[in-house]
Amino acid sequence: MEDLTKRQLQVLDYIILYMKENGFAPSIRDIMRHFEFKSPRAAHKHLIILEKKGYLEREGVSRGIRLTPKCGTVLATENLIPVSGKIAAGNAIEAIEKVTDFIPIPSNFFPKNFEYFSLRVEGNSMIEAHIKSGDYVIVRKQDYAEDGDIIVALIDKSEATLKRMKKINEDEVLLIPENKSLQEIRVSIDRLEIQGKMVGLIRLV
Repeated sequence: MEDLTKRQLQVLDYIILYMKENGFAPSIRDIMRHFEFKSPRAAHKHLIILEKKGYLEREGVSRGIRLTPKCGTVLATENLIPVSGKIAAGNAIEAIEKVTDFIPIPSNFFPKNFEYFSLRVEGNSMIEAHIKSGDYVIVRKQDYAEDGDIIVALIDKSEATLKRMKKINEDEVLLIPENKSLQEIRVSIDRLEIQGKMVGLIRLV
């Protein structure tokens, strides 16, 4: 990850908070006025750098800024974690990898040398692990897991689900729901990608 300068981080924070408060991105002139830049060109240069470093994407329209999941590597240290869509606690759903919002977390809640993201839970297959539909799970991004970990599992590169993992043998794993009325899912290793391990939960009341 390329480090951001203090000013680049300030600009990125401003864009994130503006989008959270208004529901759309700031214009170049909004950024210029906020930071008292002398011209729109200075604001534009910061956007170019943030795009090159992978923290945002831009379209050729006014306010055409979209944040990327890479923001999570910065925002985890700033008490905000990106929400990257939804995850099924039930039948698997189509995988989503677009930042839709940000969730605040307590200061120093997680180690800072990892990347984190959040997903909104849909369904009740993990209800006995106290994970309810509508909760937000905090996920540490990693491609490995141990027996008993609750993971974000991507099946056949298209369907995602939240389940507890148990290894059967070198070639297969079980994805186990925390709901006695539901069946386990048996998956071969070559069909499974581990997207991350659940490390926390937020319930917005």
